[in-house]
Amino acid sequence: MRIVQFVALIFPLLGWGQNNTVFQLWNEAGIGYKIDKKQQIGLDLTTRFDNLGLSTYFPQLSYKYKINKNIRPSIDYRFIGDRTISGSFIEKHRLNLNLQLSKDINRFEFDLRLRYQYSSNRLVANIEPEFGRAIRIRPSVAYNVKNIKLTPQFSSEFFTGPMDYQKGYHLNRIRWKLGMSYAFDGPSQIEVAYFYDQRISDPGALNRAILNLSYNYQIKNKSKSSKNRNPRSL
Repeated sequence: MRIVQFVALIFPLLGWGQNNTVFQLWNEAGIGYKIDKKQQIGLDLTTRFDNLGLSTYFPQLSYKYKINKNIRPSIDYRFIGDRTISGSFIEKHRLNLNLQLSKDINRFEFDLRLRYQYSSNRLVANIEPEFGRAIRIRPSVAYNVKNIKLTPQFSSEFFTGPMDYQKGYHLNRIRWKLGMSYAFDGPSQIEVAYFYDQRISDPGALNRAILNLSYNYQIKNKSKSSKNRNPRSL
């Protein structure tokens, strides 16, 4: 985990909160298939590790529909295994409803993803905000470097959800991201990113500094291919 701690030094100013910071390593591997010009499905697996080993895993099935080049709704289903304090894993089910708005200006790509998520678990009454009910807003920007297949990206995601003894949805987390993706000549793409997961209005919670490694393989059919993008990122 030393490499994660080293990367965390890039953003010392993000430690605004009074919470302590823990370090994690996240890994993602996915495969996507374009059904036609408007529809795409994807399947991927995410694993998350902390200093005690595997903390969370979840396979995800995604369906994306392209209304036009700027508007893409999608839906995801996740089966989540989450480690408890005792070391055992509990199972959760989560559904994401997403809407992505995008706009290309010269070499810049601006995106706004809106997400409503709902989790169900009959064994757990108080589900952690990341896996419970939430409305999430994530603006992002990417830059396509000329003559280079590397694409730097930056985003900030705002989590709002129910809080104890308060009505409605409240800001409880901000997730900052700085990453770099590389598209191979074939259907593969990799990404390395640093996340700083900052908890809001919760002094007892822990912030997270995260090194994220992602790989995506895009299966092409005879129709014209689209951008090689993991459906979960939409």
